[in-house]
Amino acid sequence: MKQLNTWKTLADREEAALNKLGERKKSLSAEKERLEKRINDIDRYILEYTTGMKQETGAEHSVQKINSKMNMVTQLASGRKELEKTYRECHLALEVVTSGIIRHQEKLLKFNKVRESQKKLIISKENAIENKELDSLALHNFISELR
Repeated sequence: MKQLNTWKTLADREEAALNKLGERKKSLSAEKERLEKRINDIDRYILEYTTGMKQETGAEHSVQKINSKMNMVTQLASGRKELEKTYRECHLALEVVTSGIIRHQEKLLKFNKVRESQKKLIISKENAIENKELDSLALHNFISELR
């Protein structure tokens, strides 16, 4: 029975690790989605600014306005680059967490299989002992009836 408790404890530890990794994966997925949305927003802003610059170059030739919009596009592109870097890091962290989940699931499956096989072995041994005791009792009763 002590070994069964040991395997149960190991399985419980793996389940706890899986729960923790599952929460981490959930938060990384949410962060990744948030970064995707921000990158898409920046792309829209850049498109709006460049479209506005093209329209203004035809109508108004204000160098100062065009220059300020160019600076804004440059800042947006720089911010997008930083977000993409963070997005890649988040993606890598998500891959690491996913592989960790797979590893822990494999261990959990192994521990549960060992525990179940030991449980079956114990039940089999208990049944064998019970059968021996019943056979012994039946033999004893048979011998006592013969006397």
